[in-house]
Parts: sequence; C-alpha cells; structure tokens
Amino acid sequence: MPGPAFLRGESVSLHTWEEEDYEFFEEHRNEESIRRPLTDVSPRNRKQVEEHFEERVYGDDDDGMVFLICTGDRDAMRTGDEDRLTRVGEVGIPWVNQPHGSGMLMYWIAPDHQGNGYVTEATALLLDHAFGQRRLNKVWAMVIEPNDASQAALESLGFEQEGSFRKETFYEGEYVDSRRYGLLAEEWLADR
Repeated sequence: MPGPAFLRGESVSLHTWEEEDYEFFEEHRNEESIRRPLTDVSPRNRKQVEEHFEERVYGDDDDGMVFLICTGDRDAMRTGDEDRLTRVGEVGIPWVNQPHGSGMLMYWIAPDHQGNGYVTEATALLLDHAFGQRRLNKVWAMVIEPNDASQAALESLGFEQEGSFRKETFYEGEYVDSRRYGLLAEEWLADR
C-alpha cells in the first residue's frame, strides 16, 4: 500500500515510498524500456533496492524530494484511499544544490501506464511544491537525444533546452547526445 499522499492532482497523487513499494520499484526499474532511457545500465536486486531507498529516500539528506506516482478513480484520489490506488511510476528532484537553489528532475512511468499524461501532471505538482514551498530557483533535467517523449513532456511544462552534450551517453550500441533542459521559478510561477 502506498504511503500517505503528499500532493494530489486531478488524476495522480504523489506519495511517500514505503517498504511495500520496493517490489514495484525493483520490477520496473529493471525493465529495459524504463532503465535504458534513464541510462541506468546496472541491474538491481532486492538488497540493492533497499540500500537505494536507505540512501536516497530515507537518508540524512532531506533536501531531495522523491515520490511514488499513483492514480485511481476520482473518489480514491479525493479521499486518498490507498487501497484503491494504482502505482504507476516515480517523480522526484532527488538531488538539490541547496546553496544555489537548483535541483535535478527525474521521472519514469511503468510501460502499461505510459501515454496518459501522468508524467506531466505529476511533474507539475512537484514543480508547484519545489518552486512555491521549497523556494528552489531552478529545476533542470538531462534527456538523451532519442527520448522524444521526455523532451516533449519537459517542453510542454515550459522547460527550455539549455544545451547539448555531444556524444555524452552510450545508448543502444552508440554514443548519443544528451540535452539539458531548465526551468526557472519566475517562469513557472508567472504562468500559475
């Protein structure tokens, strides 16, 4: 069962990760269609997943924000009925450079739930929180050039391409460019 909802939208809610969610994370982060675009080339067993959460989610560094994305019917979303919610992915700003007020965005959605707008809505909820309550100045993301869906999601949220890193990442047997996208708090908040 997902942890309590931290943020709620129309079709998704963002929840804390709990031990009961490790299996979902392990299954999907090891899935090729998710790990490849994230450029995660290492397999993760249950012990490594537990260590990952101990370090990243439950560690002493509480500047980062990492959430389980869930969806469900309107009533379940409104009431936060965790028993009627479905885990669909992850969104977060796991690394925050606090002195400079910037953080790196990452997200993924399980293949069966892709194409429903969950990344866009979940990221918008997270950006509202990051810029409004956490007072970050900038959020940025790196995307490999072949990942058109991720680039489109970022651009739909107002992210601007800030640069390209030539042949930065080994992907599908060749080196490909990575693109850096950025969004400033003033840009996001002006449209809200």
